[in-house]
Amino acid sequence: MAAAQRQLPRPFARLAKLGLVCLLAGGGLARGVVQFDVFMGFAGKARQGEWFPVTFEILNDGPTFDGQVELRPRFGDNPVYRFDVELATNTRKRFTLAVFAGANSGWTAKLKNGRKTVARHEELKLDSSYPATSLLGALSGQQAGGPVLPKTRFKNKWENDRYTPRVAHLQLDTFPDDPIALSGLHALYLNSARAITLRTEQAAALSTWVLGGGHLILAVDQPGDVTSTPWLSSLVRGQFGPVQNSAAGQALHRWAEAGGYSAVGSPDAAFAAGQLATAEVRLAKGETLFELDNRPVAAEANRGLGQVSVLGFNPEREPFKSWTNRAWFWARLAKVKKTWFEKTTAPTRYGQMHIDGVYGAMLDSRQVSKLPIGWLLLLLAAYLVIIGPVDRIWLKRINKQMLTWLTFPAYVAIFSLLIYFIGYKLRAGQLELNELHIVDVLPGQQEVLRGRSYVSVYSPLNDDYRLGGSFEQGGIRSEYGGTFRGNMASSLLVQRAPGKLEARARVPIWTSRLLCSEWLAPANGGVTAALTKNGRASYELSIKNGLDKAITGAMLLAEGKVTELELQSPPGGTRTIRVRIGSTPDSDPHIDFESISNTGRFENAVNARNMAFGDTERGRIEPMLMNLVACSFPALLGSTNPAGNLVASFNGSGGLDLSAHAERGGAVLFLLAEDHAPIPSTGLFETKLAQARTLYRIPLEITKPE
Repeated sequence: MAAAQRQLPRPFARLAKLGLVCLLAGGGLARGVVQFDVFMGFAGKARQGEWFPVTFEILNDGPTFDGQVELRPRFGDNPVYRFDVELATNTRKRFTLAVFAGANSGWTAKLKNGRKTVARHEELKLDSSYPATSLLGALSGQQAGGPVLPKTRFKNKWENDRYTPRVAHLQLDTFPDDPIALSGLHALYLNSARAITLRTEQAAALSTWVLGGGHLILAVDQPGDVTSTPWLSSLVRGQFGPVQNSAAGQALHRWAEAGGYSAVGSPDAAFAAGQLATAEVRLAKGETLFELDNRPVAAEANRGLGQVSVLGFNPEREPFKSWTNRAWFWARLAKVKKTWFEKTTAPTRYGQMHIDGVYGAMLDSRQVSKLPIGWLLLLLAAYLVIIGPVDRIWLKRINKQMLTWLTFPAYVAIFSLLIYFIGYKLRAGQLELNELHIVDVLPGQQEVLRGRSYVSVYSPLNDDYRLGGSFEQGGIRSEYGGTFRGNMASSLLVQRAPGKLEARARVPIWTSRLLCSEWLAPANGGVTAALTKNGRASYELSIKNGLDKAITGAMLLAEGKVTELELQSPPGGTRTIRVRIGSTPDSDPHIDFESISNTGRFENAVNARNMAFGDTERGRIEPMLMNLVACSFPALLGSTNPAGNLVASFNGSGGLDLSAHAERGGAVLFLLAEDHAPIPSTGLFETKLAQARTLYRIPLEITKPE
């Protein structure tokens, strides 16, 4: 009897077991929490129409699963990004996506396990500024240290929020390991105490970014930080003296004033009387910025297509940290133009176009023709005449006015078929893929190719097309039309996986769509060159062609001039030629950027290309060498205003623009190879109509004969 009382009824026993199972399962689920963090842009900042990093950090305490991260814009035509990642139990993974945004929109991030959403972040914010606004990144040695920039004097608060040059204070853990993601920075400040703690991938990304056109500002906390760090030492290529105290004096103040900033304050007596712990700085192929105690303590030099500026002291320490005019010092060092601080309205350039439109005018299918405006007006006039007076007159003559209920829809149907037939004859064609590769051959211990592959796809039907390649780092974006046009097409899905980059793009029927794939790949000795200066405006150029195709054209940028070279280099050949700057085979003194830009032909072609009707040929540009080279300097393409200043009509993104390098006196060799691609085709689909050409851009260091 007592035993029977101790035994629970069977239904209650089952419920108890079920509760225990749920409790254990709940405990397991509680232990299997997935932490999903997202870090947008450069400390939440970015420039519109530029690449920026999005860093994801995932901690998985639960079972292993194959996850997929999705980053989606909440509105606008920005692409959708996906990244496949394997998440083992008790692992933490951090990775960065290079993201291109043509508009200032919110974002949503999800972590999925199959169709199930494991974690998500809604309304991720990004402080997106005007493309021409300077964005200075900073990896400071101290949390509150690093650069500051002067305040603008814009009267409009909205302009101050959107156009003010700004500093993004970055964290070491989330610093990008992809150089393409870094291309959205105007310059980067790096304290040497932080440089020595960068991961190998981060250091490689930073070096590639500088060689590809970035501007690194390095503050030397201890000279040993640079000399004992191989990647930094090979990038800077400097010699440093011992650290010793120097009177600050007025040298830094005078140097800041020489930047032309009218609002620089009066000299700071306390700072001038202070002592700076400085090391002497000398850079290979560099020039001194200023001296203290007759020793150069700051210098800068070109490195590849970019530049390094080195300070032989730590600006995060006193007395520099409390210097009242330090903001103007940083503005000049970061090369922020004085117009941003002198005007009461932001110096915006409304209507400025993106250079993508010029590349589109070169690559769009020639199968497509447009209906001229005159023929369109004639067709419209004929339609109005027929449905109006003609229909009324002839029905009245046969006394059958009631038949207008039949004739009117018949006219509509006939003209609709006629318009469709005309459109078919003008625009129908075969699937076509045209590619143009703009490739920078970056120097270093291991040469790297930094490529931009412009791809124009013409589609004979409404369809999706796959693009991509085997790249560890890179991105694919749509054509960008500029600040007010944004991305020129929607429906782009970018899929990333380790070592793989793919995208799916929708192309409407009978149209061409332009996309750009940006990537990195080893050079493998494809093409090399060396430039030696023999005298005033006289050079010797040596070129080794290791490509599978002949080099059909060459131009050299040196001494601020672009000179066309008479060069035909077969595959595997080596050529040495003498170049006289200002002398071309056509006896043309030189091709200067202003004469190219004043024609206005690029601007006219882009406008005509974006029109549905009009002159077909007016919207086309031939992909000849001079046009391709001119597109490498969008900031120098424009018109001259009444004050005699050049006003740019175009801008670029992703480090494409070499204008700053040209203004610094850098030398670049441009080589054109027809019917050649440095990588497998970006189009992952079959087509009978395909064409590819490559423009190599090789930065050269000018040497002198021994």
